[in-house]
Amino acid sequence: MGPEDNRFVRYWWIVGLAALVAGATTTATAAGFPILELEFAWTAQRADEALAGADLDAVRATILWDFVFLVLYASALYLGSLWASSRFVSDWLSKVGPYIAVGALLAGIFDFIENVAMLGYVNGWSDGSVLLVVAGVMATLKFLLVFVAFVYVVSGAVAAAARRPGHT
Repeated sequence: MGPEDNRFVRYWWIVGLAALVAGATTTATAAGFPILELEFAWTAQRADEALAGADLDAVRATILWDFVFLVLYASALYLGSLWASSRFVSDWLSKVGPYIAVGALLAGIFDFIENVAMLGYVNGWSDGSVLLVVAGVMATLKFLLVFVAFVYVVSGAVAAAARRPGHT
């Protein structure tokens, strides 16, 4: 592991820890509001059921904090995927890393679009039917890409640990 790797890992930890703080802040701001129910409401009826009794200012604040969180988690998964790609023995697993890293950035873009759609619904910018479908599609794509990147980064960490001296 050279000096470039050390700096790379240091940046990843900084961004990753910031993502955890932003994620915790987003969760705390939600004050128990089940944001996933709004992300996957798909219809105005289900969204209205999820929003029933909710403090709309808290819902808006949660979505706004998610804009910070999405930049950080997408960056952490991007950096982590690039780092992991250099830890695999398999050529195929190493070569797929940059594509998975781009997928992590796409997850952030999908999350951004999802958040705008949810804000649009919560703020009454339209009747919501199209906005809620957009939010649901974007959330589905986002979670798929986040899952792939997360598994790849964890697998890279396991591969790196297995290759350390003293391990077989």
